[in-house]
Amino acid sequence: MLNRLFAALALAALCLPAMAAKKPVADPREGCQYKVEYQEGKKLYTVGLTYGEGEAAITHFRLAGRKWLAMGDPIILGIDPSDQLFTTDSLGLVTIDGQKYALISYLRSFDGGKELSYAVSLIGLADASVETVGFDGRNLLDPSVLPDFKIEGMSSLGFAVNPSPALDWLSALIASDSRLVVLPEDVYMTDKAIEWWLENNPGAMGSAKRFEIGSVPAESSLAAAFKTARKEAKGKYQCAAVDTRGYTSLVVRNTSSGNYMLVWAVPACTNRATQWYLKNFYFENETTLAMIYYKGSSMAKIRLNLAGKTILR
Repeated sequence: MLNRLFAALALAALCLPAMAAKKPVADPREGCQYKVEYQEGKKLYTVGLTYGEGEAAITHFRLAGRKWLAMGDPIILGIDPSDQLFTTDSLGLVTIDGQKYALISYLRSFDGGKELSYAVSLIGLADASVETVGFDGRNLLDPSVLPDFKIEGMSSLGFAVNPSPALDWLSALIASDSRLVVLPEDVYMTDKAIEWWLENNPGAMGSAKRFEIGSVPAESSLAAAFKTARKEAKGKYQCAAVDTRGYTSLVVRNTSSGNYMLVWAVPACTNRATQWYLKNFYFENETTLAMIYYKGSSMAKIRLNLAGKTILR
């Protein structure tokens, strides 16, 4: 009797693991920040997007029975560094010429949100191809309202080498986006010239004793304005003051080479009682350019030595 009881208990012990409830299968999609599902026939798929340090990862999943399985390794898109990254429109799916793409976009901010770089990418789910269009420029909105934005600048489409249906689709998307205001190329070149000078001469109106000279493309609106502005000349140099794009810039032209140089750029004065404004400029000799500034009743004279790139105050 006891032998039968022991045998029954042993059999029950063996059956317990099989009778225990099965653990739920882990869902590999849970690690994705953004997900979108779609169906083709009776098959279900999911596209997942995860942002990491300096990258975005796209993973394609399929439902096999009751389990979600990754279809290959994630597709990695590198993202250049910035002050702050905003994921603007999360994740979407589009079909172009019968091919399905994941659509992602993100916004990078610089200089406290004053300068922005917007990017939108299409990732081919069948072949892992990637097409990206960027749009860079200055933020026309107050940075405090980010991630809302409006950029005045230019796109990277002009640098595209190999046209494709995906690139054409992105081109139409960029053109229809009211948040992206395209600058004429000549004005864009002016902005970039002034931007370079400001970055390389942060203490120009302060205590800096040296300065860097920037180049001005002949096709820029700054060079065009130089041609019609009042000029001072000495030796091989001509100089003109140009008020444009919110700055007062001094442009010098080397008459020997025909090259234009940006030697000075400060925010345009809007209040002469509280801000320095350029009253006059002239050449003291063939390499020294003098500027006379006033603020209220105060006067300051700044000399730029074009040969030695020094500042005398």
